[in-house]
Amino acid sequence: MIFVTIGSMFPFDRLIRGMDGWAEANPGSKLLAQIGAGDYVPAHMSHVRKLSQTDFTRTVAEADLIVAHAGMGSVITASQYNKPIVMMPRLQQWGEHNTDHQIATANWLRDKPGVYVADADADLGPCIARALEAGPPSAPVFPPETPPEFIMRLRAWIFSPS
Repeated sequence: MIFVTIGSMFPFDRLIRGMDGWAEANPGSKLLAQIGAGDYVPAHMSHVRKLSQTDFTRTVAEADLIVAHAGMGSVITASQYNKPIVMMPRLQQWGEHNTDHQIATANWLRDKPGVYVADADADLGPCIARALEAGPPSAPVFPPETPPEFIMRLRAWIFSPS
């Protein structure tokens, strides 16, 4: 199952429209989209406006793939559940966000295991195909434990004389 989520702050009709087109072209695929308060209502995939936190967590756990905006919450959640993620950054020029910081997030994460970045609408289908073919990532994007090097640097900073 592919779980599509747009985050909780802004509508993202471009992603939902793109995934609805993908669902129409792939009629045997199972999808669930959390579409938020956007204007576009999908015709070819199951959708809800908002899931409860419990249902959201269950849906992520059951999904084979997460498709989302390039928000850190989505990436962290996918990593926690060892799910591949296809990210499409929101763009300021189309009123999808108030800055283009999601482009920087996507660029920072694009070479991490299990992360696929759809820079343009046309990239969505090929990214989904690569992610489904590859399956779960070989390593989490964000390991559940803090790297020892970071702890050592943090301790050195905290206990350094001012």
